[in-house]
Amino acid sequence: MRAKAVAALALLFAACETTKGAAITRVETDPPGALVQVEGFGECTAPCTIELDAPRKLTIAKAGYDAQRLTLSPGTKKLQVKLTLSAPTTGVEEETLPEL
Repeated sequence: MRAKAVAALALLFAACETTKGAAITRVETDPPGALVQVEGFGECTAPCTIELDAPRKLTIAKAGYDAQRLTLSPGTKKLQVKLTLSAPTTGVEEETLPEL
């Protein structure tokens, strides 16, 4: 009896591992608040979770930062994206500032 139970559990776990279905991925951006667009399925504002059933193209964009395009496959539990400023500056020219 015990051997049958162990065999049934082994079969159940094997079936779970081979079942292909949708997987949930958490998307986080630095800084937060970027728009995450999933190819043909919609969008959300990071941090958010998305459900993938197949590899999908993502576009991640935020005003003032370079947009990033990538392909994400199901099975990725967490995606962290560091956004890069579009036009980083090292200093401010005093003449360009308005009078206060």
